[in-house]
Amino acid sequence: MKIRRLPVGAVALSLFAVVLSGLLWWAGTPARAAFAPTVALIPVSGTVTGQPESVKFSGQAQVSSELVLDTSKFNLPPAVILTVDLSGVSGTGSSSGARYTAGGNGTSAYRQLFGTDTVEISFPFSRGTTMSVSSTGMSSLRSGVVTFALSFDTNTGAITKGTATVATPYFPN
Repeated sequence: MKIRRLPVGAVALSLFAVVLSGLLWWAGTPARAAFAPTVALIPVSGTVTGQPESVKFSGQAQVSSELVLDTSKFNLPPAVILTVDLSGVSGTGSSSGARYTAGGNGTSAYRQLFGTDTVEISFPFSRGTTMSVSSTGMSSLRSGVVTFALSFDTNTGAITKGTATVATPYFPN
């Protein structure tokens, strides 16, 4: 009578699959309780320097804040999902007086909830009244950075106060 042995690799792979299945079953998909978003209008101002001209931005950003509570067994701290809309922000060229449009509407950020937070978002902008790629292609797009200083109601996740500053992105050498 011949005894047949399984290769060690097959046994190890089977054991790995069983352990992984057990861990996935135990962990499950993290559950979360999300609440209706609140919206705040945040004043925005600042200048992006560069070629062909510096652009001074002003207006109001619409920032939506949605409270997220983890109801899974991991019990993660409360967080907020922020969604930024810069459609109410526009710029003016310093030498030409031309209008510039900010893009990047709908940019989201997931942040742990604190009483105050600083959030930095990069955004594209272009000359004209709409965001578009001209016949010169992507070279007509420029970028800026908007930094939000926000205060939150830690019970609801709602933004209670905020300001935003536009600046030139920093690209280290």
